[in-house]
Amino acid sequence: MAASMPPEATGGGVRIAFLTGRSDPACCALSPQQAAFLDALRGPGRDLLACNFPYAASRAGHAPVWLPLAALRNAGDYLGARRPAFARRHGAAVAAALDGGGAVVVLAGSCGLELLANLRLPAGLAARLHVFAYGPVARRAPDVARLLCVRGRGDWISRLGWRGPALPVGGGHLDYLRSAEVRALCADFVAATPCAST
Repeated sequence: MAASMPPEATGGGVRIAFLTGRSDPACCALSPQQAAFLDALRGPGRDLLACNFPYAASRAGHAPVWLPLAALRNAGDYLGARRPAFARRHGAAVAAALDGGGAVVVLAGSCGLELLANLRLPAGLAARLHVFAYGPVARRAPDVARLLCVRGRGDWISRLGWRGPALPVGGGHLDYLRSAEVRALCADFVAATPCAST
């Protein structure tokens, strides 16, 4: 697979991409839930990135992963992101995938906020990042243009793993992408992003 998959060509404007931990390190394909959530954000002036972090993988196509194994791998990404080697390994590829010259909305799920904070992206790109974090698990917020965190009232993982402000929503740690409430909040967030629509 190429280093990054091209976004859907929808006329430029804002790029929208998922950035989450890797339940399957060999694959960056979106899950069916992620794909449906992203599809609901489709609109004029929006480029939808059809893959997930790290935007390069040895195998294409999504395959379900046993939940305990997925949790273990995500914990590994969370801890591994703290090492300088993480930014050296992934920073350039992530910057290339996200940077379309305009604003970027990052849908950061769970430890995705921690990964983003440790990627050491170029300051010019970071200044154009608008981050919608759902169920965040991170030690600190990345330095970005705008950040909105949402946390499910039943999400004890995010409650333990994120001390920053978060807008309460219904549900637990695995419910965000199925939630109409979260989808509406995200749609409003994207609509408020500069160049989000024409």
